Amino acid sequence: MDSKGILQAYLDEVSTATLKGDWETYRDHVALPCAVISHDESKIIETEEDLRAGFDQFRGSLQALRVTDYIRLVENAARLDHDLISGSYISHIIAGGQRIVAPYRSIMTLRLVGNRWKAASVTNGLANSRWPLIRLELPKEGT
Repeated sequence: MDSKGILQAYLDEVSTATLKGDWETYRDHVALPCAVISHDESKIIETEEDLRAGFDQFRGSLQALRVTDYIRLVENAARLDHDLISGSYISHIIAGGQRIVAPYRSIMTLRLVGNRWKAASVTNGLANSRWPLIRLELPKEGT
């Protein structure tokens, strides 16, 4: 499989795990420490506890907003070394056919650990985002 295919398969599996609340699969796909970079902060997630807290918060936001589809589509990817792949992708977060946020671009670097590709860093292109990757806010009543 080429770099683009590896990244797409990774994103599909982790997006599904996130929507299903499958912590074990999600955890198995992240290399710690993992760098998370956004407009508002740069953070190194060092512990499984911090990773779990971010997963639970993001998953809770998706549930509260009744998200039905979390789709991430690879634009491009390149193998930087035999055990590193980096690529960009566009995220789509949808609830019953309605976009929750405008599509946004991110960049992820995967590291091959044993026989599994794991996220080593994520740069998130969504404005006003912080760990856990996106803090989705519920719409105010009456809007």
